[in-house]
Amino acid sequence: MTPATAILFDLDGTLVDSARGIHAALDEVLTTLTGHGCSIDDVRRWVGNGPEKLVERGLYSHGYEDDASRAHRLFREAYQRTLMQADIYPGVVKGLATLQHQGLRLACITNKSSHFTGTFLAELGLAPFFDRVLCGDEVERPKPDPQSLVQVCAEFGIEPAEAIMVGDSENDLKPAQAIGMRGIAVGYGYHGNVPLEAFHPLAIVNDFESVVALCLAAASPAPQH
Repeated sequence: MTPATAILFDLDGTLVDSARGIHAALDEVLTTLTGHGCSIDDVRRWVGNGPEKLVERGLYSHGYEDDASRAHRLFREAYQRTLMQADIYPGVVKGLATLQHQGLRLACITNKSSHFTGTFLAELGLAPFFDRVLCGDEVERPKPDPQSLVQVCAEFGIEPAEAIMVGDSENDLKPAQAIGMRGIAVGYGYHGNVPLEAFHPLAIVNDFESVVALCLAAASPAPQH
């Protein structure tokens, strides 16, 4: 098997639990527009396809059929205030540092808007680990389309078989599978109860230390016999 030279990471639900901030913003917007808020469990089910889809799912759940453009604007304003209500998952900082030290190239591929992502990564102290950050609004077809994964591989000068996609949902594993890229699934994120086994990841793990161990093993050339 081709040794891995790059690891591509999803952000929300994989590296960072950002549900608290997203929930606070969306709950405010839905309460303003419909009179009814949402739960944090709702948010965990609805995230994954970018802020517009998130807001529209929330509106749809309350039968709101007016123009969603105001809701999008209100969410953007609210999330600017609640953005940093987030927690890095245990082991992530040490793990990224270990992978970086081993010479692997690291990328963050997220459907989070570029309007928020740069500040988010910088404030959390994660920005220095990544050679490339690519957001959903920076490509024509964001995840689950494989375009962003293909683009990062091209920028790194590698084939998809030389990279591993680490994520918590169908949006991460499906595009990797489509282009022959290995995937690692984390079971602790926001996968909307979609069975991740269907996308044949190398493994489904419940801690970031296991992600790092799998990545390091995949980066090592197979022994010669």
